[in-house]
Amino acid sequence: MSLEFAYSLLLMTTLLAMVSQALFRPLRLEHIFMALLCGSLAMVALQTLTTKSDGIYPYLFALGTCATCNVVWLLARALFRGSDSLELRHYCIAALIALLVLTNRSVDLLISMQWLESAGVEWLSRTISKVTQFLSSTVLALAFWESVRDFSKQSKSGQHQRAIFASAFFIGVFSCTVVAQGLLTETQSASVKPWLVAGSAIGIVLASWIVLLWQQRERDSVSHALNNPLSSESQEDKALIEQLEQLMSIDQQYLKHDLKMLDVAKELNTPEYKISRVIRTLTSAANFNQYVNRYRINHAKNLLVTNDAQRWTVLVIGLESGFASQASFNRAFKTEVGCTPNQYRTQHLNHGALSSEPLTS
Repeated sequence: MSLEFAYSLLLMTTLLAMVSQALFRPLRLEHIFMALLCGSLAMVALQTLTTKSDGIYPYLFALGTCATCNVVWLLARALFRGSDSLELRHYCIAALIALLVLTNRSVDLLISMQWLESAGVEWLSRTISKVTQFLSSTVLALAFWESVRDFSKQSKSGQHQRAIFASAFFIGVFSCTVVAQGLLTETQSASVKPWLVAGSAIGIVLASWIVLLWQQRERDSVSHALNNPLSSESQEDKALIEQLEQLMSIDQQYLKHDLKMLDVAKELNTPEYKISRVIRTLTSAANFNQYVNRYRINHAKNLLVTNDAQRWTVLVIGLESGFASQASFNRAFKTEVGCTPNQYRTQHLNHGALSSEPLTS
């Protein structure tokens, strides 16, 4: 009874959360990830609820459980870095995990239908399970990291959102691992763990839904203010983004490698949350760091193709552009431009050399 009630509650929660994503306007990438996560968790609940029934239904439901840990990671990255932070490699990793889960569940399905002998594919299932477990644990850790990275640099609103997500995530993983497997006896774990697993999943879903709703309301609030010409908040936001752009483009504050949102807030005599809000709503950047890094990258691109800086190393150009290290420079540059600084310089030099060659008949 405990098992059925716990997973019935999980099923109802995930289905409601999945359907509610259709109410968000405009529909963003993080809403799609949320719907996928909820749908996959609903399959987890259905698989557990039908385990004792005859037939292949539990195995069919199990096929749909391939979008849990991997999609949580994509969702966390989209929530806290912006959807434009996701690259092909992130989707490939998530797809690989989904493929491994589908393969393992398909093997179980074929065995249940007596199309395969379990003894002949036992090694395959065991290998896939170990690889999947390793990759799933890794992306779970990355999902948690997304919510706590650069925590001190965020606005108060951003910190609250990250704290909600990180708390739900930590409590869920801690209860399902340390509590269920370490503190409880085997008998106690058998009766309590279903509640811990279902409760953890519900907690993560609700926390994600709250963050999504919070961010949506922030966007709606700013959009409403900007669309209302009589709104003083609208005029204030426009003036603030102009001041911020002046700090960057004219005063070149981005050249300071230790520049923080607090420094800019003090310079402009305005709260940090307002700066974070106008960056997220009036620019294409997801946060303050990405906004500043784009100025730094444009500065670096100019240096990379300037004749006077041809003898400069990539490290020197990165430092001259405001980055604190070559690693952070390379990472931000590749994320924004799609290639490394060295590759960008080589491509430009090759193009320039070809363009400068005289035409011959």
